Amino acid sequence: MRSSPRVFRARLQAGTPVRSECSGTPKRRPLGQPITILIPPELHAEENEILARLGAGGRIEHYATRRLTKTGQVIDVSLTIGPIKDATGSVVGFSKIAHDITERKRGEAALKESEEKFHSVFLDAGVGMVIVSPEGNFLAANKTFCGYLGYTEEELREKTVESITFAQDWPPFSGKLREALTDGKGFQWFEKRCLHKSGRIVYTESSASLIRGSDGAPRYFVGEVLDISSRVQAQAELSQMTRKLIGAQEQERTRIGRELHDDINQRLAMLAVELEHLEGDPSDVPRRARELRTQAIEISNDVQALSHELHSTKLEYLGVVGGIRSWCKEFGERHKIQVDFTSDISSFFPPEVGLTLFRVLQEGLHNAVKYSGVKRVEVQMREHSGEIHLIINDQGKGFDLVAAREKGLGLTSMRERVRLVDGTINIQSKPNSGTTIRVCVPFSPRLEASRATG
Repeated sequence: MRSSPRVFRARLQAGTPVRSECSGTPKRRPLGQPITILIPPELHAEENEILARLGAGGRIEHYATRRLTKTGQVIDVSLTIGPIKDATGSVVGFSKIAHDITERKRGEAALKESEEKFHSVFLDAGVGMVIVSPEGNFLAANKTFCGYLGYTEEELREKTVESITFAQDWPPFSGKLREALTDGKGFQWFEKRCLHKSGRIVYTESSASLIRGSDGAPRYFVGEVLDISSRVQAQAELSQMTRKLIGAQEQERTRIGRELHDDINQRLAMLAVELEHLEGDPSDVPRRARELRTQAIEISNDVQALSHELHSTKLEYLGVVGGIRSWCKEFGERHKIQVDFTSDISSFFPPEVGLTLFRVLQEGLHNAVKYSGVKRVEVQMREHSGEIHLIINDQGKGFDLVAAREKGLGLTSMRERVRLVDGTINIQSKPNSGTTIRVCVPFSPRLEASRATG
């Protein structure tokens, strides 16, 4: 159990030595000692001021100061001093009562230190911190939170949490605050939209703890707030990218299906008709058989080329450079254009890099055939300082890059593929000025060579 506070009483009489006593302590000081034995030397002047106030007819109420114990220990006390009057009303002395408030002072000091530490952490926290009243008014906000929304702390004190919350998000968030007031448990990582001073939307995650007073009544919320706008934007961009890639896949499936149906299937049907005619007119079998054989070989080659676009086995059997060289030759023959391929690469590099370069090359050459109007395209592959460079260049019609990014999926697909292997891609094109695509992908030739031989 805590001991009751010590109470000191002293009686001051005019013309006699000061008499003092102490109740609540195991031993008493001898009576008749001067009062100054209880006062630290540095506070003697303070005692003279007290006596002067008393002599002027004043009274001392709950005056906080320090006094000495018998052992010389300094303690904090609260003094109450009043006059003692005789039957005629004349002041004959003074009664002094001193309460030991040392523990209270220590508690106050500890509380002040704790508050100062909290205030320091609050101000310097790398996340947004706010103090909000139970009614939803801002009481304090650190610089990080103010930076999120563009307000000063003084401006926020004039606002409520509702006023800076996106209207549609306020009902669920206010419900969370009411629940916290009811159960006192607070909440964690509630997503809501806030309104920046400029009017734009800021996406946030909030956690809050309810602080109660000594009487148990809610005093305020301490909130921690994160600005997750960048994360939300990245998620939205990823979703958009995913939709675009899915759309690109569907377009590719449609193109392949159309080629199989409109070209390959019809040519096979014509071949079947020619075979029926040959059966009915055997007189010209040798010549017609040679023609039909040529048609069958062409159909087979086109089917093989189509399959190579989906999955080129030449990259596996011939290596990346050899496979790309062979594909460029086949592509040029099939589309009746000249594809000039050159390379100085001698190092082995990973399959995922090779496949990325191959897909970018496919997209680039298909676009050149569709839109450039040229009959010649240059393709270069170079190795320099641990990087693979792919350059596709034509001197055709060119195109508007901004419009192509907005409408087309091919450029998006190329950029995303290159990004996944930590590479960069630069596309330069203007109407009537040709197009150049430059891809740079880093790789470690020694590491990959050891993998190839190990």
